Amino acid sequence: MKTKRGKPHPVQEIMQETRRVFLDLGFDEVENQIFIPEEDIYKQYGSEAPIILDRCYYLAGLPRPDIGLGKKQREAIEGIKPGFDFNAFTGILRGYREGSIEGDNLAEEMVGRLKLGMGEALSIIDLIPEFKSITPVASKITLRSHMTAAWFPTIAAMQDNYELPLRLFSIGLRFRREQKVDSTHLRAHYGASCVVMDKDFDIEDGKRLSSDVLTKLGFGNNRFVQKRATSNYYADGTEFEVYSKDIEIADCGMYSKASLSNYGVRYPAFNLGFGLERMLMLRLTKGDVREIMYPQFYEALELSDEEIAKQVDINVKPKTDEGRQLVDLLVREASRHSDEQSPCEFRVYGGDFLGRMAEVLLVEREENTKLLGPAALNDVYVYGGSIYGVPKKTDGLDKKLIDVGEKGIPAGFSFLEAVMNLFAAEAERMVGEGEGEGFFQVKMAKTPADLNIVVGEVARRFITSKNGRIYLRGPVFTAVRITLV
Repeated sequence: MKTKRGKPHPVQEIMQETRRVFLDLGFDEVENQIFIPEEDIYKQYGSEAPIILDRCYYLAGLPRPDIGLGKKQREAIEGIKPGFDFNAFTGILRGYREGSIEGDNLAEEMVGRLKLGMGEALSIIDLIPEFKSITPVASKITLRSHMTAAWFPTIAAMQDNYELPLRLFSIGLRFRREQKVDSTHLRAHYGASCVVMDKDFDIEDGKRLSSDVLTKLGFGNNRFVQKRATSNYYADGTEFEVYSKDIEIADCGMYSKASLSNYGVRYPAFNLGFGLERMLMLRLTKGDVREIMYPQFYEALELSDEEIAKQVDINVKPKTDEGRQLVDLLVREASRHSDEQSPCEFRVYGGDFLGRMAEVLLVEREENTKLLGPAALNDVYVYGGSIYGVPKKTDGLDKKLIDVGEKGIPAGFSFLEAVMNLFAAEAERMVGEGEGEGFFQVKMAKTPADLNIVVGEVARRFITSKNGRIYLRGPVFTAVRITLV
C-alpha cells in the first residue's frame, strides 16, 4: 500500500532551516551539555547566581534503601512461594542497594535466580514497604536553562585543540521552572545559539553576524537595542536585544572577561541566541506558543478544502484487477446510456470473471424513466468547508452550486463511480461465497453511506463545528444484475 508523505512538526522544520543557515555560514555544529552543575551557574553569574538558579530544575534521584525482612513479610512471601530462598533474595537486595543490580532489572533477577513467575516477583516486591516510602533526594546538577550555561565549558575544552576563529552553533532544549504554562511561557522550549571565539572579534562584528543570520531566516530590517541591565556573563555595554520590525527576536553580546577567566578561556567570545518557538509565533502569526509546540492539545481544528477533499473517498472498492476493470466497464456503459428510456437493460460484460462465467447487466425495471437517475452523474466537490455533489451540466443551477463546480476542490470521483465500485465488490464477494445470482441497486440516496462514500471523522467533525454541509444525496436510481455460473 502506498503511503503519503508524513507531515513534519514546524519546530523541527525551522530547526533544520536554522541548521542550514549556520552550516552555510561556516559554523560547526556541536551538542552542548544538558546537565549543568550548580557551580557553573556561579562561575557565570557570580552574585546573581541564586536568583538565576530559581528558574532552574534540579535533578533528583531515589536513594536505594537498606531492606530488612520482618517475620510478617517472610510469612507473606512463603504464602506466595512455598520454600522461598531467603538467602538468595537477601543477596539480590544487597546487589540492588550497592548498585550492581539496576532497579529495572530487580524483578527479572528475582525471576531468574529464585525461579519465580513475574507475577510472584511483583507481589513480593509489593510487600516491601521501603520501596513505597522512598523520597527523592536533590543533587547539585541542574537542567540547562540557557544555552550559554553550556557554552563556557565547550569553548574552554576546544580553545587549545582547534584553530581560531572558533565558530560553533548548537540547537536544543532549554528548561525553565516557570510558575505556570500559558500563551507565552513553556517549561521546555528550543533555543538556537552560536558563539564566535577569536582574538580580534568585537561586538560590531557580532551585530553584523547576527543581522546576517536572522535575515537569512526571514527576519530582516534588524535593529539593535542596548540593554540597560546587562547579564553578568556579558561584558558591560555589550548585550543587545535584536528587533525585526519592532519585534524582539534575539539577544546577543560579548561574554565577560570575568566569566571567561573562570573557565580559563583566553580569547574574546561572542554569543547570539534566539528561541525557535518565538520565531514561529511571528512567522505563523500565532498568539499562543502552545499551539505551535503542542498543536494536538491546544490548536483549534482547521482544515482547508484541499485537506477535507483528501478525507473524502469511496468506501468499498474491489480488490482484484478484474473487479477494477468491471468498475470501468460499468461506469462507461452507464454514462453512455444514461438517458435511455426505461424499462431497459444493457449487457456490460459476459465471460470469465475470477474463474466463473459471468453476465453483468445494467437494468432499470420501472417504466417512463431513464437508465440513471438525475443525480447519478454528480461529481463530488469540497468548497467553503462543505462537501457537495454537483451535476456536470450547470444549466439552471443555483449560482452557489455553479461556484462549487468552478472553484471547488474535486474529490476525484462521481456518485456513479462510487456506486459501481460497490457493485463490482459485490461481484467479487459472490464469487468467493459461491453465489449464482444477485441484484444490487441504489435508489434515492440520503446519506454518503448510501452512495458508498466515506467522509473521514476528522473532516466530518470540522464541518459540523463550522456549521458546514455534507450534501451528498439525490436520486441515483441505478442497478445491476449479476449472474454467475
